[in-house]
Amino acid sequence: MSTPSTATATHPTHQHYGYPHSSYQATTSYPTPTAAAGARLANPYAYSISSPTAATLPYAQPSRVAPATSTPSGMASQPSASSAAPSQAGRRKKPDWGEFYKNGIPKEVIVIDDSPAPEASKAAPLPPPHGAASAGQPPVAQPAGKRRRTGLETAYDLGYYDRPSFSINPQQYGEDSSGHSLSTDRTTSLHTTAPTSLGSQGSSGASNGVYYDEGTVGQKRKRTTRKSTRDEQKRRELENAPEAFPSYVPPSKPIVKAKDVPVPVIRDFIGGRHEKFDDDDGHYIVTPDTPLTERYSIIKLLGQGTFGKVVEAYDKQRKARCAVKIIRSIQKYRDASRIELRVLSTLASNDKANRNKCIHLRDCFDFRNHICIVTDLLGQSVFDFLKGNGFVPFPSSQIQNFARQLFTSVAFLHDLNLIHTDLKPENILLVSSAYQTFTYNRTIPSSSHANPRNARQRRVLLDSEIRLIDFGSATFDDEYHSSVVSTRHYRAPEIILNLGWSFPCDIWSIGCILVEFFTGDALFQTHDNLEHLAMMEAVIGTRIDSRLVRQVVQGRAGNHNSAAKYFNRNKLDYPNTETTRASRKYVRAMKALTEFIPINTPFNRAFLDLLQKIFVYDPKQRITAKQALKHPWFKESLIDDGTEAYRIGMGLHRPGRS
Repeated sequence: MSTPSTATATHPTHQHYGYPHSSYQATTSYPTPTAAAGARLANPYAYSISSPTAATLPYAQPSRVAPATSTPSGMASQPSASSAAPSQAGRRKKPDWGEFYKNGIPKEVIVIDDSPAPEASKAAPLPPPHGAASAGQPPVAQPAGKRRRTGLETAYDLGYYDRPSFSINPQQYGEDSSGHSLSTDRTTSLHTTAPTSLGSQGSSGASNGVYYDEGTVGQKRKRTTRKSTRDEQKRRELENAPEAFPSYVPPSKPIVKAKDVPVPVIRDFIGGRHEKFDDDDGHYIVTPDTPLTERYSIIKLLGQGTFGKVVEAYDKQRKARCAVKIIRSIQKYRDASRIELRVLSTLASNDKANRNKCIHLRDCFDFRNHICIVTDLLGQSVFDFLKGNGFVPFPSSQIQNFARQLFTSVAFLHDLNLIHTDLKPENILLVSSAYQTFTYNRTIPSSSHANPRNARQRRVLLDSEIRLIDFGSATFDDEYHSSVVSTRHYRAPEIILNLGWSFPCDIWSIGCILVEFFTGDALFQTHDNLEHLAMMEAVIGTRIDSRLVRQVVQGRAGNHNSAAKYFNRNKLDYPNTETTRASRKYVRAMKALTEFIPINTPFNRAFLDLLQKIFVYDPKQRITAKQALKHPWFKESLIDDGTEAYRIGMGLHRPGRS
């Protein structure tokens, strides 16, 4: 790539011994000290050379030149080389100096060391080529005859001396020629930092909003834009960020395990005696802009589930908006809500600053036979954001941040002897749902060959901070465990195999969530146990451990395990005679982890390694939350749409910005 350059002198056309000129642009000034003139003035006679056949600038062993009396003042000539090239002497013509200076004489003088004053009536001859001595003169010892390209491919040869053209102090080849002195490199006036030779240092500055890295010996010029400069700064910030595990603060000892939380009953002085407040399923009938006790008023419905409904409400006492979970007026859901209240109270008691990203209880009451749980109002769930984004995946940097927060929350729960048991994107809320749309234009990675998808753009969150919610199914490890927990897509194999479950089932669920963040789709989309196990084998790439299979077939404590029907001769009995063609096709289309997570970067390789430690059949061998926080993946950094969106979000929250 040619470098913009500026001519430092002008000469008639003659033979040269360097490299052909590259095209360059003329400039009107360059710094040149002069012994004859006491100031640096602009040279109005600089011109551009646009082709390899244009005039060249032979570089001779320098010498000091005194201004000639019979020639225009300030013009320095070159020594003769007629003895080295006698065949060209006849072809050399005497220059017409009148024509050459028809526009006036130069306003600056270039002083070249050790060069005798030329005769007034003779033209400047050429220097001898390398290794040749002038007639009648002994050969002069020169430094190593290594030729050096200048980066601009200028015509003069740097095999003699490498120094600024104005220098009056000879400097041998190989010394630091211009790193500590002002140079007349032809990029100086362009304010770039591009070096023009292997040993030179470019000038500092910027041109047209483009920044250049400082040139170093033996390297090409590196061109960087403002965006790449910001990216490099962000990369350094990420590399210097605290590690995931040291930033985790475990609960202090002893652990506070909350007792049953009293739920005050609020009498209804608002509704009429015969007014209906519930539907046929026991759900509270939500009407916007209606009171929910004298303290709260309903604004709108946020969501609905098996447990009940969640509404946005206004707290007149705190003068702030909040979220209220209104439990169904059915006894089993009311009983489950009291367990959730005890879990929420335990979380708040052991983490008052909420460093561990779990939702905190603000208030609770019983109104119209509905237990209501009041929490902070947050953004939409991660699942709802994915859905609104057309199930286009998150940027990898945000997946990493989600994972760090999830493992931190789950490590905190496990230290409290709690198991969430229902981790899924629907139970992860965003603190803020603000986003910026970015161009995507690529094929979406998929865990299946059956549904290739493409997207032209995607929404990227400005802030990826989250909160873990819905502790209605959370269980203390030393208390009763129901036989089946977790939503189907995020259910661990030990639950399906009836081998008992504990803390590791949460880790499996996180693995499924992270893959869903990477592809945009749920990993195990099935509702059949046998098909689910077959999909696990396809994704992990290995069969279920034979030791676990023997435990299933033999049963526990002499009791028959109903999951034994899924195996035949200690192998998964899939496909079998009852397997449908659609099921066979669907399972066959599943990809292994190594197929849809590319390992082209250290970031992805570390991510794949973490997932392989999560998707382990044996729960005893599965990585724990604290071990996951120590994984090298969390030390990797990546610049992508997520980091750019974060920068935009930080800019919007600066003081003085609306």
